Amino acid sequence: MKKYLLALGVAALILTSVVSAAFAADENAFTKFGRGLANIATSPGELYTQPILLMKDQAASTAIFGGLLKGTAMFVAREFVGIYEVLTFPFPVPKGYRPIIEPATTFTDWDTRKPQV
Repeated sequence: MKKYLLALGVAALILTSVVSAAFAADENAFTKFGRGLANIATSPGELYTQPILLMKDQAASTAIFGGLLKGTAMFVAREFVGIYEVLTFPFPVPKGYRPIIEPATTFTDWDTRKPQV
């Protein structure tokens, strides 16, 4: 059992090293794969971010209720985009491995991010 845990730990370390090196490069297959995993993992964060983003331009009650509705829609959209990117990461679609949805992940460019229309 200890051998399996050690092997799993070594594999995780190697994978982390490879993925972090891939993220250092520009857009490539590993970036697309990581972005897809990030969208799957952090998509529930849209339920938090959308009300806050709407509060920049709207009244609090509108931001809370509208933000939760928009957050739910973005949560579902990011899940599907994440699954698509994980499944298609070896292929440069869209051209150059660009993100399908902007911002690329839930918590990207937090300070400059505007509510999505």
